[in-house]
Amino acid sequence: MLKNQCFKACLGLLLYSLAFSSNAQSLLLSGELKASDKQIFYAPKSDNWRVQVQWMMKEGEIAQQGDVVVVFDSGSIASEIEQDEVSLEAAEEELLRITTSNQEKQIEAEFNFKRTELLLARARIDAAIPHANLSTYDYQKNQLELEKALINKQKSSEELSQVKTENTVARNKQLLTIEQLKTDLAYNKTQLASMSIKAQRTGPVLYANHPWNGEKAFVGMTAQPGWKIVEIPAMSELYIEAWVHEIDYQHLQLGQQAKLLFDAYLQQPLNATLSEISTQPEERLQWGKDAYFRTRFNFNAQNLKLLPGMSAKLTIGEDSDES
Repeated sequence: MLKNQCFKACLGLLLYSLAFSSNAQSLLLSGELKASDKQIFYAPKSDNWRVQVQWMMKEGEIAQQGDVVVVFDSGSIASEIEQDEVSLEAAEEELLRITTSNQEKQIEAEFNFKRTELLLARARIDAAIPHANLSTYDYQKNQLELEKALINKQKSSEELSQVKTENTVARNKQLLTIEQLKTDLAYNKTQLASMSIKAQRTGPVLYANHPWNGEKAFVGMTAQPGWKIVEIPAMSELYIEAWVHEIDYQHLQLGQQAKLLFDAYLQQPLNATLSEISTQPEERLQWGKDAYFRTRFNFNAQNLKLLPGMSAKLTIGEDSDES
């Protein structure tokens, strides 16, 4: 019984194909209006795994270039920016304090060094007095003072060098702290800016479909990074996208003419031209396991108010004039 049913089904498809070829039977396709170019708004990356849609411009409303179209929940980013700004201000004040303190330490160390230089110069003068002109006690005392002056100068020189090194290290460490805070602040500001996405072109706002259940995006939904939320199509290059069953694929040729009828304008038929046929079939899960080829039809409809996403009917074949 099952084999007979399969045989009859296959025979029916074969007869359908032959009938189409011999009698030029019309082919009816359902299509959707698409835009060749569009700006797509994706859910941004955040510190959390998912991000919530906080606000969106109404679907169908015309967004002007520069308008905010979608806003995502910034979470703790705003408070982190505030904390970064406070920390940066405190770090810059600390740098000022360190710089002032370093200057004071270096001035004091330089003063001590110059003082030991003067004391050494005086000690050299005293030590240069010949032994014959002084008592043994005074002569030896002058020599001892010279040695002490030499040691004090060396010590003060080392202290001055150490103060300069410590000042440089302390200042550089604080500068690195400030640079890190500035980097964190810039990153968080960039993250916050990415939560409010603006339109780069003028066009209608269209909500995207949820990648799992197919529902329209909505305010309050939680999205994963990379999910498409909204798109703004360019209205200058619109076309019809239709999927053709593999059985009918062989009957299509580039340049074929078709009658086009939009569901929203049933009394205004148009002409369309088949301009593109995919070379590889794809499965359309919502239609079953059969394979379908993607096609593109170009048309001209300057007098109709169209929006991407509109449904349309395409009729190919000799009988299309009667449709």
